[in-house]
Amino acid sequence: MRRLLLAAVLGLLSGAGCNNACYNLAKTICQCEPTSNSIAVCNNQVAVRNGIASPTSEDLQRCQNLLNVCDCRSLQSQSLAAKVSCGLARENPTDKALNP
Repeated sequence: MRRLLLAAVLGLLSGAGCNNACYNLAKTICQCEPTSNSIAVCNNQVAVRNGIASPTSEDLQRCQNLLNVCDCRSLQSQSLAAKVSCGLARENPTDKALNP
């Protein structure tokens, strides 16, 4: 389930450089996977999708803000609030900024 939600974050990745906030957020979320194998698979997906889309400055700022609040302990709860704090769910699905 988390892999499907990670697609939203992965979609924001850019080939402009590996150290943008959206790439870093995706890598952070990968570290929350339960096994070393699933972490490796997730990291592979991040690497493959890096460069598919070019994030806007708003996307990069949103990813940076999420990096400041996203953590694995809260994600383990699988709560909506935890998913929203990592960009894996939308608090308001009709919000155009979160639903491009």
